[in-house]
Amino acid sequence: MAKINVKESNPERYARATAEQEALKKAYSSTIKLARICPFCDHRIENLCRGTHGGSYTKCSNCGESVFFPPVSFRRA
Repeated sequence: MAKINVKESNPERYARATAEQEALKKAYSSTIKLARICPFCDHRIENLCRGTHGGSYTKCSNCGESVFFPPVSFRRA
């Protein structure tokens, strides 16, 4: 559950951020996606859009294990 409700406390900022997020989704999102899944509990940790992504250490929110994901690069053929 969210700690604050930005939509109610600052509607101008919320509207600006929503518009920016929509523009970013149109520019960079695609139907090709890759999911990084926790090897311990099979929980989906994050979704990646096409492109190049560096390696990362991520803590699984489901089981609490720290997981290293190698760099990945994928694009539409």
